[in-house]
Amino acid sequence: MTRTPELQARRDRGDLWTAIIVGAVVAIGITAVAVRAIVEMFSVPGSLTATIPVDPQTFPLSVGAGIAGTVTSAQVSVPGVSPVATACFVIAVVLSSGGLIVATALGSLVCLRMLRGAVFSRQNTRALFAISMLLLFAPLAGSFFRNMGLNGLFATLGGEYDGQWGALSVLFPWFLAAIAVGVLVIVFRRGEHLQRETEGLV
Repeated sequence: MTRTPELQARRDRGDLWTAIIVGAVVAIGITAVAVRAIVEMFSVPGSLTATIPVDPQTFPLSVGAGIAGTVTSAQVSVPGVSPVATACFVIAVVLSSGGLIVATALGSLVCLRMLRGAVFSRQNTRALFAISMLLLFAPLAGSFFRNMGLNGLFATLGGEYDGQWGALSVLFPWFLAAIAVGVLVIVFRRGEHLQRETEGLV
């Protein structure tokens, strides 16, 4: 069955409203996770609680009848961590989570503008560019400050943290997302240019 323009417009509006609602839910979820992460850091009075990477070690796990498992990370509560390292852990959560929340808000703003009929506009192109940059740099900045915090935590324990490059591997999905949004920026910029040319012919 051929879709009428009215039916297609109604479905498009429904999709845009769905994206806005999902964006709001995602923003709330990210905020809740960030708050919980910061609260857990200070769950033990006088200590900083964090999950750290460790060399692979085999331990008996209390699962069912018991089974041996290899542990590559552990949650520790370390007293006497320097204020600078503690602040780095907090900043890491704020930057990574805050950047994603702002990116989600910008995405919802683009959807609202599209609902009003403004698709290929300079504002939408700039918003998408900002989203691409946030997806690229917010997780990267968060990882940088977390590594700084881990350096301070390991120094407190008398060890040395050397997992900086391994921590970057978890950022690859965000880099791919930034590239995908970057492609949208090119599409919207081209659409904006064509729209101006068309308006000039009228």
